[in-house]
Amino acid sequence: MKTRTRPAWLLPGAAVIAILLAFIALNYRAYDGFFQDDELDNLAWGPAVPLKDFGLALLKPTFDVSNFRPAGHLYFHLMGQAFGMDFPPYMTPIFLLHLLNVLLLFLLLRRLQIPVWSALAGIAFFALSATAMDVWWKPMYVFDLLCTTFCLASILLWTADRWLLSFLFFWLAYKSKELAVMLPAALVAYEFLLGKRRILPLLPFLATSLSFGLQGILLNPNKDNDYTFRFTPAALAVTIPFYTQRFLFLPFSGLALFLLAFVRDRRVWFGLATMGLFLFTLLFLPGRLFEAYTYLPLTGAVIALTAAASRINPAWAWLAIALWMPWNVRHLHREQRAKLAADDNTFLFVDKLQRWAAKNPAVKTLVYTGVPSGFQNWGVTGAWNIAHQTLGLKALYADWPDAAKALAAETVALAEWDPRTHTLSIQIHSPSQINSPGQVK
Repeated sequence: MKTRTRPAWLLPGAAVIAILLAFIALNYRAYDGFFQDDELDNLAWGPAVPLKDFGLALLKPTFDVSNFRPAGHLYFHLMGQAFGMDFPPYMTPIFLLHLLNVLLLFLLLRRLQIPVWSALAGIAFFALSATAMDVWWKPMYVFDLLCTTFCLASILLWTADRWLLSFLFFWLAYKSKELAVMLPAALVAYEFLLGKRRILPLLPFLATSLSFGLQGILLNPNKDNDYTFRFTPAALAVTIPFYTQRFLFLPFSGLALFLLAFVRDRRVWFGLATMGLFLFTLLFLPGRLFEAYTYLPLTGAVIALTAAASRINPAWAWLAIALWMPWNVRHLHREQRAKLAADDNTFLFVDKLQRWAAKNPAVKTLVYTGVPSGFQNWGVTGAWNIAHQTLGLKALYADWPDAAKALAAETVALAEWDPRTHTLSIQIHSPSQINSPGQVK
């Protein structure tokens, strides 16, 4: 009697399905969210941009001082035209991009000859970690998602000696997010640690990276604000604790990864180099601290961890995942609750603006006092323009000089957000009339 052999892919396939189901179970409530300030700003103008402008911006070899990132902004163009202010459809492409990155990272781990079960443990950590949860919960971080997609694809193609395609995906990565400027340095690390130390094919990558890097520093219009690079010890004192804490939600836990450098495995060193290189520019932007920015560097951390874990029985890696998961889920749920609460407030604010604008389309200027916590002025301007289905309308905070001029010279919508009751009241204000019966109940 013949015995049936179990297919080699059966158990790994079951593990992949389990990771996918765990991801859905932990994150399905993202569909209950709503837009935040950056998303509203992008949706206010993105759908109106002609498609040819995206194509031209993709081809331009120059730094864009307006911060136009064609690959990511194309998402807002297409989704805005198709779905408007209906939030749930925006999440499906975001989830799919994250899962595509999980797949690309798995393929890269296997290309680095990481055993299957160690690689699966690595992508389970990457797929489910709360470290960079915002990336797949907020459409505004589609730029980071796409940058990671194209970076991973570029590295994979480089390892397969597909240099031209690798360069194409590097270009797309930069056009998604400027963080990709460090990708050629990661390819250098690969060549000298794991490759054939080829320099000539890397020259176009390095020249492009140098060009974009210098342009980004010399042409950066942000001279003294949150977007300004600050190459100072004071900047590092802010950024290093923030980013290293995100790894395991323990102070400086990310720095502990560098202890893996003592493992005599060049794949580990490549992973650590990749993580460090993608973190490098972030360390000099103390005004821009966002958990989502750890997403691309996290791929390097996973490479280092799985390469180190491949030297032992993979059961230990899965045991570590099992012990880590409750701690991870605790932080995941805490951050999800905070985000959904913020999204609820934003919805109440934006929904009232939309309903009021629909009843009072002739009033084109908004003056407001107070906004939901964490909501920025460009989000108010975006929501006000979306409500009128146009561009260029003013939304002015009451303390601004332009607001006083508007109140004295024109009929405006005067809005007040009450943080205690989470309600927005709006009334018509004209120069000759402080209050009006035009208030929306």
